[in-house]
Amino acid sequence: MKKLYISLIGLLTLQLTHAQNVVDLVRYSNLQLQGSARFESMGGSFGALGADMSTSMINPAGYGRFSSSQFQLGANFYNTQNTANFQGINTETSRNSVRPASAGIVFVNDKSTQNKGFLYSQFGFSYNRVDNLTNTMAYKGKLYNSLLDGFASDGNGLEPNQLSPFSSALAYETYAIDPNGSGGYVPRLTIYDTMYHKRTVETKGGVSEYTFSYSTNYLNKLYFGINWGIRTARYTENYTHREQLENATLSLDSISYSYNLETKGSGNNFKIGVIYLPDEALRLGLSLHTPTYYNLTDNWSATMSSFHGDTTYAIESGQGPTANYKYRLRTPAKVVGSIAYVFGTRGCINVDMEYINYSGANLKSTKDASFTPADYRLQNDEAADLLRSVVNVRVGGEMVFQSQYFLRGGFAYYPQPYKEAAANGTKATTVYSLGGGIKFGRNTLDLAYKIQNKDFNYYAFAESLTRIKTVTQGIVVSYSLSF
Repeated sequence: MKKLYISLIGLLTLQLTHAQNVVDLVRYSNLQLQGSARFESMGGSFGALGADMSTSMINPAGYGRFSSSQFQLGANFYNTQNTANFQGINTETSRNSVRPASAGIVFVNDKSTQNKGFLYSQFGFSYNRVDNLTNTMAYKGKLYNSLLDGFASDGNGLEPNQLSPFSSALAYETYAIDPNGSGGYVPRLTIYDTMYHKRTVETKGGVSEYTFSYSTNYLNKLYFGINWGIRTARYTENYTHREQLENATLSLDSISYSYNLETKGSGNNFKIGVIYLPDEALRLGLSLHTPTYYNLTDNWSATMSSFHGDTTYAIESGQGPTANYKYRLRTPAKVVGSIAYVFGTRGCINVDMEYINYSGANLKSTKDASFTPADYRLQNDEAADLLRSVVNVRVGGEMVFQSQYFLRGGFAYYPQPYKEAAANGTKATTVYSLGGGIKFGRNTLDLAYKIQNKDFNYYAFAESLTRIKTVTQGIVVSYSLSF
């Protein structure tokens, strides 16, 4: 258990090494799905129901439930609030984001008049925002340890021209660490007093999926579906870390270190699914998702300043180091089992059970010959040691009044992906949702509200534990037109 705990601390402080790692694997594998207002209001639980554009993310056989062509468009508004506890001090931050939530169109080929064999077939295209990565969090407080401790330690046994350009070299060039005369380095900031720490972290972006789906309906009893998903990933992370000596008695008063990461890329996956109706009320669903195979590019840079009384030494933007690297990332496969019960025209309930083995995610070197091949065996071994298999659960229900008014509710439970010994405070993500809709003619307008809770630990460096509580509230509105 101790080994796993120490390994995770090391991974969470890998901002100092600027390499791809298990944190990246989790970021693109541990997704809380987003979609249409109807989908969101029922907790994303649609595996055995279908007839919604966002079912393409769960079970493509759900498109087989469309008996008429449909167009759908939706948008969402999110507010994310963070409470960060560092050394007993709470710091609150908030971030808003507005984005398209979903869009799609499905065309139905109606052969139901023949009353035998395959009655309908469907072809559809959809867009869904699979996960939102936009957030802002900050912490502040006093601590004896310093970011410079890690910078100095990383330089042990190295000549100045061999230091890491994104960490130790910046500290050396700005006179924040000094050689100790024994082949190592010591920070100037942490010898005599405690420091006042402040860090702000801003992230932006997300993962989106475009799907091309085909489905068919056999005698209104058996539904088959398959789709090709193209995912695009856009992620930026910018943080600034400041430390100031509480009682400045040395030549070094304070430091400011900034790090910027930008990731772009895309990937492909396939899904195949089936829905079976033993009778008019009971529905069973099963779908298989291949891994998503990403090709990603990271660009990163860093700057640093140190303040020595009236003198400032700075490596500013445009002067600091920059680098980029291409690599491949594979997310785990998924298996989704679903069961639904339909209460005639009065409503329905659905349960999804989604199995995913996070330890199956891995990193690979790029095939681009212009980049030096990377060996990711260590990172992939870490993933196997730290990550585990989980079962995500989504439950949703809908009540129908007068055939045109809808009331919905849902719940989703996403266990954290780390093994218990390595989780170190990271908890499951829970989502509660509700919503409603109104149908007028061929038009339907839906509205959803959801609240998502997530607790996790953040480390700027090994001794700087910060406990983060995140609450995200979202409003989703969707419009659909049958034709």
